[in-house]
Amino acid sequence: MAERASEGQLGNVAFHVPTLALAAEATREAECLGLSAQTIRGRSAPRPDGNGQMCAKAELVEQANRIGLSAKEHFCETKLEDGTVARCPHFEECAYLGQFRVDAACHFLATAYFALPKQPGVDPALRVVDETFWKNFLWIRDIDPIAFRAARTFLPTSGAADHAELLKAAAQVMGKLCAGESPLALPYSASDFTAFAELERKGQEPASDIRPDQDFLTQKIKLEKAAQAHRKVSRFAAIWEVLAEAKRLGLTECERLRLFTDGEKEVLRVMRKQPLRHKEPMLVLDADADTEILAALGCDIRAEHELTLRPRAHVVQVHDHQMSISALLNSESHREGCRRVIAREVLRDRLAKNTGVLVGATRTVVQRFFEDAGHDFSSKSEAEINQIMLGTKLHGARWLWLGGRSLGSNRYKDCSAVIVLGRQELPVSTLEDQGRALWGDTHGEPLNFVAPDMKGGQWLPLVELPYEMADGSGMAVKVPCHPDPMIRRLQLQSRELATRQLVERLRLAHAPCRKRVILVCNIPIPGLPVNEIISWNALQGDRIEAAIALALIDGRRIKFDYKGIAEGAPSVFKDVNALKGYLNRNKASQRLLNRFKEAAKTFGGSLRLEDCAAITAPGEAPWSVEGLIF
Repeated sequence: MAERASEGQLGNVAFHVPTLALAAEATREAECLGLSAQTIRGRSAPRPDGNGQMCAKAELVEQANRIGLSAKEHFCETKLEDGTVARCPHFEECAYLGQFRVDAACHFLATAYFALPKQPGVDPALRVVDETFWKNFLWIRDIDPIAFRAARTFLPTSGAADHAELLKAAAQVMGKLCAGESPLALPYSASDFTAFAELERKGQEPASDIRPDQDFLTQKIKLEKAAQAHRKVSRFAAIWEVLAEAKRLGLTECERLRLFTDGEKEVLRVMRKQPLRHKEPMLVLDADADTEILAALGCDIRAEHELTLRPRAHVVQVHDHQMSISALLNSESHREGCRRVIAREVLRDRLAKNTGVLVGATRTVVQRFFEDAGHDFSSKSEAEINQIMLGTKLHGARWLWLGGRSLGSNRYKDCSAVIVLGRQELPVSTLEDQGRALWGDTHGEPLNFVAPDMKGGQWLPLVELPYEMADGSGMAVKVPCHPDPMIRRLQLQSRELATRQLVERLRLAHAPCRKRVILVCNIPIPGLPVNEIISWNALQGDRIEAAIALALIDGRRIKFDYKGIAEGAPSVFKDVNALKGYLNRNKASQRLLNRFKEAAKTFGGSLRLEDCAAITAPGEAPWSVEGLIF
């Protein structure tokens, strides 16, 4: 881009990235290359000077956007019928509007803007989209079946006959769904269903009386009234529109509607995809991009280029444990085993590069580890909890969670190791609903859904997947995979590739030295050749080793007797009796402690981190704390 700009060949570019922080980082890099660049902040984002939000009415405008109202027309400025212009009282000093007045060839903005109408002042000839964006275009909503069958009090009384026909059709649709039959068998045409949708939308509360020059309270009252009507109208209308589209295609089954029971309550769910608003040429930069998913959104893919970047890393993966979210949340012994793995890797890092270790898991699992360590989050907001967990080292490591938080960031590129605990596994119903939204009600083979068992549970079949082994050998494992090939693509995005995204925070392809990747889950990860397949028990190692490692990385001098070991690592052994009980049950651990005690005589019977030998050439084979220290 900078080269083209220097040659006068670069038009305006909108560069979409996952977060505001990444947009600001990219803007700085672009400016260093001589590009005129501007970061676009959302209305609710903090002002660059830290003095409040970018928009004084951010909360109202975001609510208006959700129901499809024009923010500019109703909250910024609009031309009235008499020719005068009504403006927001904050119009002139508005930081949000001011950023669009800056003359820039490159605008860097969050991916969320890609699903919104074109912003004033941002008229790109090209859009570059970094990382995944397709989830922003899924429209999945729940409707109360009782409300769907109830009278539409928001409709005018003048259309009583049409209203009665609408309620009759709604009752028939629900009757078919309750009987497990298709509502497409009803004697209604696509035009009939479309007419019902148009009738529903007549109940949309007009918002034309919301004007920019009104006070905050007046706008809020009017907007809440409009939003309340919109929620019902848009969802009811979507049901008829989905049926109309399926009928028009000549289908006999409608995949994008489903009725299910949530506890004791019936729920009607409608699943759709929103159209791409923008038609400018687009460059998608995403290691996880899936052409089938992008094509389902309406992307006209003209060219695809793949780069294979081999990670400069030693990858260790367990082969005998899936380590589900529930297993980590419900098993203290599993979490203790994970703490042992973390302690060893942190000690290895402290004695070598001392650049840090990153630990990743789902957010709920990360929070449980912090709570285990004594953090009390009961009186804190989610944002405060996130800030604490991202900014606090726990067990000597930095922590991050799978999903959007681990997209794009370079904060962890210098870490020497990354440990991923378990994996992100979306419920089968969630995957299938995403599949329904993307590919439901289309010509071709219908989607293959997993039938629930007698208790309503959905269980994925086990499929043998190969590991990509660094030495070329053949290894495979059976893991749960969705049987539908299209929905399996979505599972790959949310499960395997989410792990790879977190691992890639270390920027392994261009790492200056060979790093370590520890995968505490047996599901193969594409693009991560495995050097070492290991059992979960072998990976955990010995609790004595873990206690010593934790004491050393916490800066304590550890003495190799019962009291010294227990006091040095209270998170491993809560007291001397717990340690004695463990040693009585594990004679090999007692022998290990005796060897430590004998070796530590050189240092007067105790040991500090600075007494340990530094690693000059870390081996590829499994190692122990004992071998590392002495």
